[in-house]
Amino acid sequence: MESGQEYETTASEKILSDLQQVYPNLSPQLRRAAHFLIDRPDEIAFTSMRQLADRAGVQPATMVRLAQAIGFEGYEALREPFREALRQQPTGFGQRARKLLARTGRRSGGRALSQLANEMVAADRENISLSLEAIGSDELADAAKALAGARRIYLVGQRSLFPAAFYVHYTCSMFRDDLILLDGSGGTFADGLRGISEEDAILVFSFEPYSRGSIDAAQYAADHGATMVAITDSLVSPLAALTQHLLLVGTDTPAMFRSVVPAMTISQVLVAQILAQGGQEALSRVTESEGQLESFGAYWSEADRVHTEAFLAERDADEYDDNSETAAPSRDLGST
Repeated sequence: MESGQEYETTASEKILSDLQQVYPNLSPQLRRAAHFLIDRPDEIAFTSMRQLADRAGVQPATMVRLAQAIGFEGYEALREPFREALRQQPTGFGQRARKLLARTGRRSGGRALSQLANEMVAADRENISLSLEAIGSDELADAAKALAGARRIYLVGQRSLFPAAFYVHYTCSMFRDDLILLDGSGGTFADGLRGISEEDAILVFSFEPYSRGSIDAAQYAADHGATMVAITDSLVSPLAALTQHLLLVGTDTPAMFRSVVPAMTISQVLVAQILAQGGQEALSRVTESEGQLESFGAYWSEADRVHTEAFLAERDADEYDDNSETAAPSRDLGST
């Protein structure tokens, strides 16, 4: 910091400072709640009051009283500055790319790249752990139940999140016939939503910057009464106000693009729970699907391995013969 330049405290930082100042005078329960918020400020905007209270080991009302202890009317008023700080964070791909290049430039060598890989893996471990803890097993089970009980399941994920939507479609199609993946082939993205109603469910994936098509599809589904499960990255996501089942996942990573690993993890958990709720009938369908794929030779088999080994052995023998002929001495025809 240059001489004479003053640092301006943000509203969220002032709240944390106020909590530290009043901490000694709080009751044991309020101290417990304050300690949790001070240690984990990044989660205030990311996690609901009930989830934070549960993780801190206090009642939700304690969070409300804590907010009032530092001059707020309620907990939502305390959380708003943290949500605003989240909105103002620079998230452009260009800036993230510049930071990445600065860390892994050519002069940095392999060590910088290795360190980046380690940090990315560590970040995803943390993302997955926090996401599963923040969502909670009950909410995951409720979301899976809502999907499993629907007449049809619509799946939406655009750009980097399309693989997550495709994974759910592919795996669930092994035991269900009523899945509709909005992949936009031939410009028909919106067409796939035709006929959606309150009997159906829609699973939507979207991270900041939020794809317009995904949000439009979610809005259309909500307007037509469909049950929605949203896997997204923030309480201020445009999906938050539309969904009955909000599954928040962490996306932080030192890489250029936001991590999709936690979204894939949650997808796998949902598929496993949907399958489990299908019972023996679903398991029988999986067996039938496997048999159908085997009849088409969809997977590498032992016969393929034997065939490949025979081919390689024959090729090596031919090469050996060619090399032997090239190396053989030429005959001397000039003498008798």
